[in-house]
Amino acid sequence: MEIYIEKNILLDALQLIINISPKKTSEPIINNVLLETDDSDGSQSLHVKATNYESTFSGRFRCEINEPGRICVSTSKLFNLVKEFIGNRIFINATPQNWVYLTSGNSKVKLPGVGPNHFPVIEFKELEKTIAIPGVFLKSAIDLTYVAIGENESRKSLMGLNLEIVGPDKIHWTGADAYRICQYQTRMETPIEESGNIIIPKKSLTEIKRIIDFSDDTLFISFNENTFQIVTDQIKFKTSLIEAEYPNLNSLINSPILNPLHVAKAEIINAVRILNTVTDSDTNSIMKMTIQSGKMILESQKMEFGEGNDEIECDYSGKEMSIGLNIRFFLDALQIFEASGDEMVYINISSPEAPITLFCDEWTHFKTILMPVRIQW
Repeated sequence: MEIYIEKNILLDALQLIINISPKKTSEPIINNVLLETDDSDGSQSLHVKATNYESTFSGRFRCEINEPGRICVSTSKLFNLVKEFIGNRIFINATPQNWVYLTSGNSKVKLPGVGPNHFPVIEFKELEKTIAIPGVFLKSAIDLTYVAIGENESRKSLMGLNLEIVGPDKIHWTGADAYRICQYQTRMETPIEESGNIIIPKKSLTEIKRIIDFSDDTLFISFNENTFQIVTDQIKFKTSLIEAEYPNLNSLINSPILNPLHVAKAEIINAVRILNTVTDSDTNSIMKMTIQSGKMILESQKMEFGEGNDEIECDYSGKEMSIGLNIRFFLDALQIFEASGDEMVYINISSPEAPITLFCDEWTHFKTILMPVRIQW
């Protein structure tokens, strides 16, 4: 095998798979990337393939083929070398003895390869349900829900992004753990003929975002009962689904919005950031939010860290209430809205024991919910 490939093209390809190929595993072959030449459609390209069995990637990238072939080489070592090469083009030469020679500029490197026939067979099949979707929709779904997706192994059903088709033109994307919920709603321009309710693992979402950033505007997502797949003109990616039933959170997500307060987004984010700094960003630190007519008071109190308080004007005319909140989770929720164009954010508080709901005018398709925490002062 002999090829020339642009450094930036190979680096892009390796960045898409670097987290798929594990550095350490009981099966060393999947620490490697499989590189195969292909000119079957008249254009010369390099197939880049990687898998950890749970997630699998295959992509086609432009190259110049001097001699066709296939090689298998350490993903992390190849990635780190390509990053350091100064030359704009890389020459890759693999011998029948599985030695891999890399040349870029004045740099020449020899690496041990692995017999490519030992690499797992990678196949992508047509799955039962397929939807064409703008990549920006899927990326927004990940960006707006990721922070709420759980990581507790004892609650497996909450360790991923829930995709639920709720109508011919609507998809709900939900991320949740025991303390918070984020839901983003997509309205499709083209009617969806499929139905479905699946859980995409959180650990696959970063790779999915990279593929969206790399690819064209529209992609095809497909799934069956145990696999989720993305297909573009250049890339195919699949991941195993979390095989569990996602909890029904509708009663929390659709709780009535009765008398929400309206507060300046920048001011409340700044105030909560200060409290978070006082408590050294401890994930268990609690704050008390007291709302009164025309203002809110934010307080933190933890002896080992110190104390902090702030007073902010808000548009509120209901009864006075105090509610306890996890500072880190409240800040995470507020910071999501920094990407919106609104200067104000709504917070609905119905009682000190009930979850609070955050939303804004611009994002009618998104809301986030936080569970209250018992306060002792």
